[in-house]
Amino acid sequence: MDQNKFRRIGALCMALAVAGAIVWSLMDRPHRDVASESAQFKMVPEELVVFLSSQDSSSAKYLNAVVELFGVVEEDDGVRVSFEGGVLAVWDTLHPHRVLEEGELLRVKGRVTGYDDLFGEVRMDGLVLVNDPDAGQ
Repeated sequence: MDQNKFRRIGALCMALAVAGAIVWSLMDRPHRDVASESAQFKMVPEELVVFLSSQDSSSAKYLNAVVELFGVVEEDDGVRVSFEGGVLAVWDTLHPHRVLEEGELLRVKGRVTGYDDLFGEVRMDGLVLVNDPDAGQ
């Protein structure tokens, strides 16, 4: 009887150790660096909004994908940028950036995180400038 009890306790400890190792390996992964990835799609904000607002299964391919946008800045507060056409993006905090001016036309890339039905806008994070002509100033 005592031997069975010790075996069960040993098996439970082994299972907890394996589960702990799996959790540790998942938590220890480096964050995704959107700036170093190449864009999977290139488009204007209006196109991205149309693709993600549709309810068909093809819109899923844009989620978690790196997308390069060519768009006009509506507003930039240094943390978030909104583009004409319905895209709201959060800057990548690991890479330096400048505050964009309203009406500026430029290329950016970021990871698509989802579509907000309530506001009708696409959400992105990890936003970085692509070939910024004003970076030297």
